[in-house]
Amino acid sequence: MINELVIGHADARLVAQAILDAAGTKNKPIAVAVVDNRGDVVYLTRQDGTSAVDVRNAERKAYTAAFIGRDTALWRQQIAHDGRTVADWSDANTTTLHGGWTLRRQSQVIGGIGVAGTGDEDRDEQLALKGAEAAAQISVDEWLTKRDPRIIRDR
Repeated sequence: MINELVIGHADARLVAQAILDAAGTKNKPIAVAVVDNRGDVVYLTRQDGTSAVDVRNAERKAYTAAFIGRDTALWRQQIAHDGRTVADWSDANTTTLHGGWTLRRQSQVIGGIGVAGTGDEDRDEQLALKGAEAAAQISVDEWLTKRDPRIIRDR
């Protein structure tokens, strides 16, 4: 039996909200996409005034992070090091723009986050990291509810 972990809608909403909270009002309007491990959108939101290009870029960043299994900034470095380009993957949905972050749980890719619109790829990436941190906290909170509270020698 194969057990596959995938980010769900409720967790994706919490991740997106953490990003929006971190963004505050200092940035231009942003788009946030959270996808499952196959790159399919689970949750997508945009602030008023976000451009259509930024919405699409958020989706592409999240898709790439989940589908490739690497954060987009890291993937950019890898393919540059290998002397390759995005075109080598023959997938129009992939991108090397910073701001895509891979979500993992129990060493499995469970999804990806994409943030676009700040006008600064590094800021997009920082905000995506805030979402990944929120996802990690969800995992920790879940573990805390299931763990055996007794000290190990008393189990």
